[in-house]
Amino acid sequence: MRASPPVSRRLETLLRSPLAFRHLHPFLARLVIAGDVRHPAALRRLADLIALFPDHASSPLLSRALSRLYFHLAPSCTTFLYNLIIRAFSRSHRHPCESLSAFVFLLRSASPPDHFTFPSLVKAACSPHSPTGGIQIHPQVLRRGFESYIYVLNTLLSMYSAFGDMVSAQKLFDLSSELLDVVSWNTVIDGYVKVGALEVARRLFEEMPVRNEVSWSAIINGYAGKGELDVARSLFDRIPVQGNVVTWNSMVSGFARHGLLPVARKFFDEMPMRNIVSWNSMVSGYALNGEMDSARKLFDQMPERDVVSWSCMISGHAQSNQFLAALQLFKEMQKVRKIKPNEVTMVSVLSACAHLAALEQGKWVHAYIDKTHMTLDDDQNLGAALIDMYAKCGSIDIALKLFQSLGRKNVSSWNALITGLAINGAANESLEAFGQMQKSGLKPNDITFVGVLMACVHGGLVHEGQQYFESMTRVYGIQPEMKHYGCMVDLLGRAGLLEEAEGIVRSMPMKPDIMILGALLGACRIHKAVAVADRVKKEVLRLKAQQSGCHVLLSNIFAAAGRWADASEVRSSLKQTGIRKDPGSSSVELDGIVYEFVAGSCSLPEAGAIYAWLDRMGSDLRHQGYSPVTEDVLLDLSEEDKETWLSRHSEKLALAFALLRSAPHSTIRIVKNLRICGDCHSFVKHVSKFCSQEVIIRDRIRFHHFKDGTCSCNDYWLPVNEPPRFPCTCKHVSLPSRLQRRDTSPTRNTVFLVSPAAQPVSAMEMGKFACAVLVAAASATAALAADAPAPGPASASFAVTPAVGAVIGASLLSFFAFYLQ
Repeated sequence: MRASPPVSRRLETLLRSPLAFRHLHPFLARLVIAGDVRHPAALRRLADLIALFPDHASSPLLSRALSRLYFHLAPSCTTFLYNLIIRAFSRSHRHPCESLSAFVFLLRSASPPDHFTFPSLVKAACSPHSPTGGIQIHPQVLRRGFESYIYVLNTLLSMYSAFGDMVSAQKLFDLSSELLDVVSWNTVIDGYVKVGALEVARRLFEEMPVRNEVSWSAIINGYAGKGELDVARSLFDRIPVQGNVVTWNSMVSGFARHGLLPVARKFFDEMPMRNIVSWNSMVSGYALNGEMDSARKLFDQMPERDVVSWSCMISGHAQSNQFLAALQLFKEMQKVRKIKPNEVTMVSVLSACAHLAALEQGKWVHAYIDKTHMTLDDDQNLGAALIDMYAKCGSIDIALKLFQSLGRKNVSSWNALITGLAINGAANESLEAFGQMQKSGLKPNDITFVGVLMACVHGGLVHEGQQYFESMTRVYGIQPEMKHYGCMVDLLGRAGLLEEAEGIVRSMPMKPDIMILGALLGACRIHKAVAVADRVKKEVLRLKAQQSGCHVLLSNIFAAAGRWADASEVRSSLKQTGIRKDPGSSSVELDGIVYEFVAGSCSLPEAGAIYAWLDRMGSDLRHQGYSPVTEDVLLDLSEEDKETWLSRHSEKLALAFALLRSAPHSTIRIVKNLRICGDCHSFVKHVSKFCSQEVIIRDRIRFHHFKDGTCSCNDYWLPVNEPPRFPCTCKHVSLPSRLQRRDTSPTRNTVFLVSPAAQPVSAMEMGKFACAVLVAAASATAALAADAPAPGPASASFAVTPAVGAVIGASLLSFFAFYLQ
């Protein structure tokens, strides 16, 4: 029987084949297991292959195989071969740290590094995956006397500039004044531009003995990127010869990024020569400014496209809320064989899946990411995008497992988890995650606190929300922005603290936007605070916003209060200003296809079956206790017409369609563009129990997980349509800090009678507090006695008298006196 040739000889033969890379992994595995290496030529062939395909090999397997090669070939391996390996991995985007590993083996070998070793090594050290490697390389250069080589000096300058350490870069620059060439000057100028020190960069630029096209491009790009377009234009006009394509691209990109599209297009049209970067800059400019029709027209005219071109378009559609178009374009991209999506592309695709709650498509994207070995721990936040997608599809358990599997968790991944838990109603878990983030040593940012405050809003955690809001500035030095104030207004307003909510609006350092006024008006509708709505009305009309939400809320508040003339006035202002009310729409994904439904539409797939199912289900649910909430229909219609109106809401149409098409007991996920109304909420709760089917609805504000006749929001998120059980009135009383006890479970009948005290409480204040509680209790008891029905024959007889009220009040007073001891 003929013996098999050694692994290394077979590897060398294989690597000569044009199809070498297809069979590389099996041979690497054999190499790791056998370790039979006798041919040094195998290492060189392998290095050549890595140089051609630096990002395609599996990092753990490749690292172990190379370790075997280094170990067996150490006596005969030359510096040249090590340099080849170091250079190959320095070009890799996924595992440049292998260059540092090869350098360590080189130091242990008999072959010393030479001046060709360090340029590639420094390039690898500039990778985000090895932020400390470069600091250790500089002493090696000095020890071996290679600092006098200009290309070694320039790579060191590039390294310090890449790290943003311009102090060290400037020091090295000054100490090497006799060696400097135009590359040295350009490297330091570019470094100052990247850290925003344009004045220093400009001074060096003016001092340069010789400038080339790169010099002009660097300084022009710096001013254009910072928005100082007049300075950039004046520098562009100073170029002694016609600018190269890089300089023109800087002008196009600078004007496009800052919304000056006509000027950018003028530069683009006047370019003497264009490359693919020129086209991408203009397409990206249109996409960033929401002009997707112009972007698509230019995209279709491109002579060639790369992954950046496709990513710009997909991202533009996603940012313009054209999520279906983003997914459709991604499908078109899949048909182009020569172009493969990268991490930036997948982040935009996952964003579209998240907003559509297209879980099946999101899972396919996740599988594609795993198949192509994209890393989730990089700076492109691909891991955070996946967590966000699963959370916004209602699969918070998968999001949590994915988060736990991440090797390196950054601020973005923590933010995705905190916000995901919050919008899914897991307020306590969200705040717990925030605590773990703090313990990990990462510093929260403004987005983190949006998620934290959202958790407090969704859980009704007023006191905790106030504490977190105050800690933003006091502990972390983060100045609250509009979105943070909006969360606080929503939190206080829903808790019934309308005076405090309105106070925040009045005391904000900036003018309130339409979202904050909408949050305040939402609270006014819940608590029927018509007087506050009257005051907010002036602000809404002043803004002249092109969104109909606040106008509709105002109209509904006035209509519910019987002020039909005011409601009509608000509706008329909508027509006069040309603002159109957004129609209610809902979408549902079935078998990877997203179906969208508009309220009241008859042009639906299977419209007859859908409306027949709704009529039949409405009749069946009435026997289960469901009753249409016709109070939500603020129109002058009969009860029957109101019920018909309610049955045509978009989420009901989507639910009916999904139940008719889906398998029994499967989970249904629906996304609605507006907030779910009280009737639809009640209807879906009954359906989930009647059909034994879990339904997840994501509305404009939060998630609702319906199962077995209950909702994850505990009905806290709904308008209070009925009056309180006890028609009592009471004033806010300052509560001593030791008495700040309350039930944090969200219930829509919670009545907040007290607010926290800022100062210690004196004996007199204690007495005032107890008296206030006594008065409130007596008032409530008297009201209950006045409204109590006569006891029936089968009920226990209990008459509430003033004497009983006095006993209750005295008991309360004794309780508080004992508690304050």
